Amino acid sequence: MQHRKIITIILSFIFISCNKNNKECNYISYEGKAVIISIDIAPVNENNCSVNPRKVLFAFIADDSTVRNNYVFKNWSDTSALTVNGSTNPSQNFIDSLDITLGKEFRCSRQELMQGTCTPVYFKFSDINLNPENGCK
Repeated sequence: MQHRKIITIILSFIFISCNKNNKECNYISYEGKAVIISIDIAPVNENNCSVNPRKVLFAFIADDSTVRNNYVFKNWSDTSALTVNGSTNPSQNFIDSLDITLGKEFRCSRQELMQGTCTPVYFKFSDINLNPENGCK
């Protein structure tokens, strides 16, 4: 019985500690656009869709060019890979279905962490669903 109490206390402490560290993260959003700058065959050593994976790079361009001065993470590049379902290079079919081509622009925002312990910077697309059910088909 004593062991059960000790285990319950330890598990409760771990649960409370984890919840303290996983507070909701707050971000500041910089609105702009993503311009597709390259579409290539994805390197085999990356996280890829299984059929015809492509490495798609975009450059984020803020609507207000002066916001770069306000970036918290100034060394974090505004050039990034467009991935599906978290961090997977998309299939050619996915790219074709959205007519993603060199030079095409999509509405996008740079999200910068202001509070919490989450990903410091990520890019959020309003024109593209990057978490589709069949993103690799």
